[in-house]
Amino acid sequence: MRVLILNTDYEAFLDDLYAENPGLAESSYDRQMAVRNASLFGAADFYSRGLRANGVEAADVHLNNKAMQLRWAAEHGLRIDPSDKPEPQGFSAKMRRLFGRGQNRTPQLMAMPGWTRDVMIAQIEDFRPDVILNQVMHFVSAESLRSLVGERCLLVGQIAAPWHEPEDDLGYDLIATSLPNYVQKFERRGIRTFYNQLGFAPSVLASLPEGERDLAVTFVGTLSSHHADRIRLLEFLAERTSLNIWGMGIEQVSKDSPIHGCYRGQAWGREMFEIFRRSQIVINQHIGIAGAYANNMRLYEATGCGAALLTDRKTNLRELFDVGSEVVDYGDPEECLAGIDALIGDPTRSAEIGNKGQMRTCRDHTYEQRTAELKAKFAEMLN
Repeated sequence: MRVLILNTDYEAFLDDLYAENPGLAESSYDRQMAVRNASLFGAADFYSRGLRANGVEAADVHLNNKAMQLRWAAEHGLRIDPSDKPEPQGFSAKMRRLFGRGQNRTPQLMAMPGWTRDVMIAQIEDFRPDVILNQVMHFVSAESLRSLVGERCLLVGQIAAPWHEPEDDLGYDLIATSLPNYVQKFERRGIRTFYNQLGFAPSVLASLPEGERDLAVTFVGTLSSHHADRIRLLEFLAERTSLNIWGMGIEQVSKDSPIHGCYRGQAWGREMFEIFRRSQIVINQHIGIAGAYANNMRLYEATGCGAALLTDRKTNLRELFDVGSEVVDYGDPEECLAGIDALIGDPTRSAEIGNKGQMRTCRDHTYEQRTAELKAKFAEMLN
């Protein structure tokens, strides 16, 4: 089985990655991929590495990483116009046939910068996957991919983020999601759906420095209009405890918010894991679309790094962790604050919760396990 994974990265992360690694943009494709994966940002290569550990040939494509994608093109003898025009002059006859000009059959693909589209098409043709796992359903549509590959491979979307394009859902053979409410939503519309939780890569721990847990209370995550409850919680805590906040979107937070006094900047990948490794307590608060369900990556990243996780109460949390001994939950900001005070006041219990949470995550919530589930589902559908 051959699985090609389509993904993108935050532009701010890419800017920092290449600024911190002078000359990387001129390096080979394999070198750029290695450095990007070593950053541990997002899902890194956790899915492809997990699939390979399960006997699947898998590869990642980071569609918006211009330096890396253009290097792949050069190494494979492709002549690509690096401009950001939607349709470059070198638009080939084959691509015109597939995505005919003016027909509006594939609006998302045609709206991409020409280099993004052209390199992605070449990579799909080169890898010839049995399965395309599209982890960026907002970036490239099922309609576009289906126009390219027809029925010759399984088309799988993966999503646990705000989603506003339901007309494209029916183009997928399968949608994988870690949100139980999304499973229900897709199934009500007759779409084949697979519940696949998020996870942790224990290999991360070997690359992190060990040291004291010198950060009492931390939060690392996004601050945006989709996270209004999170911002209210952090503002409440910021005025009452020694909170440290890292993340993206601080410009969307009111200038008079107490969050600014706790804000320490952005933290991508490895730096985030190092913060969790140094944290006594990590605060978690889900995005609104999660509804009543525990789901996000922070559940596993924080526990995987051995911090005591204090997370918002969800109906399925007890299916994932033993609440009270492996994680602690809260129902409102006042209860969250009480939980912080109790854990800070009892460092032995805090450390025990962190240790037990880590053992549970590294035993039951790994990407190798999650990708084994995906492999079994893909094989079932391919057969």
